Amino acid sequence: MLLYRTRLLGNAGALMLGLSCAGVANAAPDDVFMQAEPATGEFTAFRVEASYDMVNNAMDIFNSQGGVPDNAGNYRGGRLMLGYKFSPKWSASATYWRRGIDYGPDNNQIDSWMLALHYDPLAEPGARDRLMLRFSLWGDRAGSLTRSSSLKARNATFNSVTVNDANDIQGQADVIFSGDLTERNKLTGFIGLGVSRVTIGGLNTRLQQGGCNFDVSIGTDNVANGSLAAPCRVGNVNVQSASFSTDAGQYGINVHDDFNYTAGYLNLGGSWRWKYENFSARLGYQFQYLLRSNVDSRASAYGNSPIKSNHTLGLELSYAVVKNVEVFLRGQGSLHNFVGTIPFLYNAATAGKMDRYYGYGSIGIRFSGF
Repeated sequence: MLLYRTRLLGNAGALMLGLSCAGVANAAPDDVFMQAEPATGEFTAFRVEASYDMVNNAMDIFNSQGGVPDNAGNYRGGRLMLGYKFSPKWSASATYWRRGIDYGPDNNQIDSWMLALHYDPLAEPGARDRLMLRFSLWGDRAGSLTRSSSLKARNATFNSVTVNDANDIQGQADVIFSGDLTERNKLTGFIGLGVSRVTIGGLNTRLQQGGCNFDVSIGTDNVANGSLAAPCRVGNVNVQSASFSTDAGQYGINVHDDFNYTAGYLNLGGSWRWKYENFSARLGYQFQYLLRSNVDSRASAYGNSPIKSNHTLGLELSYAVVKNVEVFLRGQGSLHNFVGTIPFLYNAATAGKMDRYYGYGSIGIRFSGF
């Protein structure tokens, strides 16, 4: 089981402008574990899978902190999937994730979702080979993401930053094939294509100007509106109120080009499963290649190298308690942490800080019946 958090994500996962919390390849979450067959006996009409995901300092076996808060990169989340089979060849599923990521005093919550339709042209009980087509919509949302500590972004230093209304939505199509090598060994391969759209609603921050602190909001029009946060003294003058409105470009920020973008991606990989009586083990690999619009050229302007690809490894150990009920332990790790699985974490400013590998573990149960 891969329970680790390596090269800790202190600065790496600061969300939006390196902005909010510690910092998963544009591909839906858990794609490394895709298969074209039921996991719990012959999937009849109804299927449920639930898991709890986490990593923390106690589970970080590499103890790789160094210069960041003790809880930086702590991650916990829950996942619930409901599936329903309409006919021998057609089924659908709905999945919801609730995620939390810590960085010092900040805890940021992210909601993720996925709707998928599956077509299995080779479906029949006991089939050795299975082929599945999956069409899915999935996305992530956070009403706000906060980083309390100071942050330097090109031409200015921000004392705290909140990103508002971070959203992404993806459309993805996958082809998945699973075939038996022997009675105990099965191989799965998959390939997928998708498109992605990432948006944010704007930024709130605190900025020092002329010796005074200002509360500043930057909207999608890239206008920075500031108002005096507290009375201050400039020279011999006590300033009780002040405001300004200016183009945020003077600070090196372009909200539209830095944080809002469209992407296309290729997703491919496979897995090997070994099964003995009620026990099974599965080892999976996933590769992703990404093409994005404006954001990568903006990342280069920030002096960062855009991340064009990612690699993910996954290991699952499961045990069939009874025919249609399995419990499982999972671990997965990515070369470039949450690049793509939560796409809005990637932007022009974070691109250079997202090259840390990252992993987390899961414990769960799946059930099929009725």
